[in-house]
Amino acid sequence: MAEKIKSNLLSEDNLESLRSLVPGDTVDLQIAMPAAPKRVKTDYVGMLIDEGLLFHIPTSAKWITIRDALTVGNEIVVRSVLEGDTGQVIAFKVKVLKLLSKPSGILITSFPKRIESIGLRAVKRAQLGISVTLETEVYPDDENVTGVIIDLSEKGCKIALQAKPNWPVMLDEAEVKLNYSLDGKEVALTAKVKNHKLDSDVVYYGLAFTCEEKLIKTLLSRHTLLT
Repeated sequence: MAEKIKSNLLSEDNLESLRSLVPGDTVDLQIAMPAAPKRVKTDYVGMLIDEGLLFHIPTSAKWITIRDALTVGNEIVVRSVLEGDTGQVIAFKVKVLKLLSKPSGILITSFPKRIESIGLRAVKRAQLGISVTLETEVYPDDENVTGVIIDLSEKGCKIALQAKPNWPVMLDEAEVKLNYSLDGKEVALTAKVKNHKLDSDVVYYGLAFTCEEKLIKTLLSRHTLLT
């Protein structure tokens, strides 16, 4: 059996987290742009340890603005949710090295020097920057139901809750209110459940927002691992 290659830039634990990314996995790229960072989802292609990472960047017309921003040296924040046994959200910063258009659109970046991770199953560490409380008909009024937003867009979000006997699973189309604190003030977002998945002791919910767009944009601006 071939010996695993070690990294001179990352700790063994950080490298194992990065190795949990499988070619074809969806990742979130936050690309630095003059007006405001742009966030897109794309596919992870692979890595060469300590040298670089590869991501798929389509050559279609609707990606032209993104491609124009991928200049050599520009900074990118990569985020990914590692489900299954790992139960983590990871994030790291890299820089653009090269953008290829043939034979396919491939972005080559530097190799990360540091990785931040959040263990969704470790209660004390379940803080992504967007910790929320949930209100819905299926939860008792006197129960403080808390979760963590692990993925976010203008249309909806994905949240993770620990599975507990007194927290019934929300069914699709159930209405839910998400409450979080912003600069010391409580903000509420409304949404509907679109899908759910039970994974060991964590329940993942896909939600579609039903509230004002400006409230969502405020939340997006505070969505942080590696801001």
